[in-house]
Formats: sequence, structure tokens, C-alpha cells
Amino acid sequence: MNIYVVVEGEVGEKRVYQNWVPLVNPDLTYVPHISDIASNNFSIISGGGYPNYKNVIEAAFKDIDDYSTVDRLVIAADSEELSYEEKRCEIEDFISNYEFMVEVRIVIQHFCLETWALGNRAIIRNNPQCPVLAKYKRFYNVINLDPEALPAYQEQGLNRAQFAMAYLKRAVNDKYRNLTYNKSKPDVLLHPNYYKRVKDRYEQTGHLCSFNDFLSAFL
Repeated sequence: MNIYVVVEGEVGEKRVYQNWVPLVNPDLTYVPHISDIASNNFSIISGGGYPNYKNVIEAAFKDIDDYSTVDRLVIAADSEELSYEEKRCEIEDFISNYEFMVEVRIVIQHFCLETWALGNRAIIRNNPQCPVLAKYKRFYNVINLDPEALPAYQEQGLNRAQFAMAYLKRAVNDKYRNLTYNKSKPDVLLHPNYYKRVKDRYEQTGHLCSFNDFLSAFL
């Protein structure tokens, strides 16, 4: 199985997929470009954010036509302020305009990659030292409650995706003195144990339902 992946975000999201995909399927090996795909490989192209990623999806279909080694195209995107179903329909409607000869799988990160990352219970102290994080935790405790149901945080004017980002960044800074998190530096997420804790959360609680899209896309 050879897979070509379009991720909506920039370098950071690409790095997360590069590290997590072989944990889902150890038979898959990353290669830097579609032209390097041979056998049981995957390659990733960054979409550059909404709405530019639609242009990248178009380019991906052309790339697949040019290289006959690809068996599956995976399209990953944040749902942001849309519902899971609305975002899936948006992508399905868009790709319906194209003819393609490979299987297509859609991964909806509901509502962003940071939502999944908040599924790692170990990243948040039971008693945060950071007063802002403690306030976030009192407002919505992602240790016990489904991160995919995280609401907007009106007190700081944050929509739910912005709140997930702020929540995760505060949690990482509170837990690890020498680490931080941002979209261009997702190093804390890259460790196999981080992936395992997110996967365990999904399998043991039924939280993070959209994470199943990611798991099934690479099997």
C-alpha cells in the first residue's frame, strides 16, 4: 500500500503525521516526495491552510496521475467552526468535481489537531501551577470530558480551535519547563508515548471520535 497525504496545515502538522503514521501501520515508511514512493511508502504534502489546501488537493490529483505508484490519497483537514459532518461534506463536494483512479480517505480533525492532543491526560497536571491553565481546567476539564466537546472561551474571545491551542500550549508549558507547543514546533507530540496516550483515550473512553478517521486511513 502506497499513500499520498495532503495535510491542511504547515510544517508542524506534517511532522506529526510523519511520526504518527508508522505507529498506526509499521509497514509504512515515510519518503519525502511522491516520486520516491516505491513499496509500502507514504509521502506528505502541506496544504498551507484554508482555503489554499483545496489548490493542493487539485495538485495532488495531478501528481497521482503523473505517478502510478500511489494506491490511496488521504486528505486531512480541521473542521474548525464547522461540524464534523459539515466539513466532511465540504471536502466530499469539492473532490466530486474530479476524476480519480485511487481510493480517497478523508480525515476530519475535529475540530483541530490540538483537540486530539488534549486527549493525552498525562499532559495536564491534576493541580496546575499556571493560574490560567487552572482556570481553563475549572471551565472545562479535558482530563475527564471529551476534548471534542470543548466550547469556545468567550472570556478571552477564543473560538473553540483557538481555545484548544491555548489550552494545549499552557498545559505543555506547565508540565515541562523546557518545552513549549505551537503549530510550527509540535515536538512534544512526536514521541510514540504521546500518540499511544491519545489512542488509548479514544479506545477506552469513546472520546475523540474523529481520531478513528486517522487510524483507519492508514491501515
